[in-house]
Amino acid sequence: MGTPQRRFESFLARPGWLGDALGALEAKSGVRRSYLATGFMTCVGLYLMFGYGASLLCNLIGFLYPPCFRFSVADDDTTWLTYWVVYGTFSVAEFFSDTFLFWFPFYYVGKLG
Repeated sequence: MGTPQRRFESFLARPGWLGDALGALEAKSGVRRSYLATGFMTCVGLYLMFGYGASLLCNLIGFLYPPCFRFSVADDDTTWLTYWVVYGTFSVAEFFSDTFLFWFPFYYVGKLG
């Protein structure tokens, strides 16, 4: 299986839109793709913690993740049905409790996790 770092690097090196985009950035900048991906994830995480519009970013990631990785990860429809039920439940609950969510620090980071 390997260490988490090796699994992360092998995930980034797989062919596909993510691997191709990171390969092009790596070739142009000379920075390793694992550093580019880690830097991007750090920026997104910090923005979710402290940025304006964290709700929009969190919902976009939650909505765009399944179409991007649906066919490459699993063919089990039950897993994705469960994901969409949980996502819909969070969305409906947020609609009614926006004023209370303001008091929970790092709510959107936890929701994204």
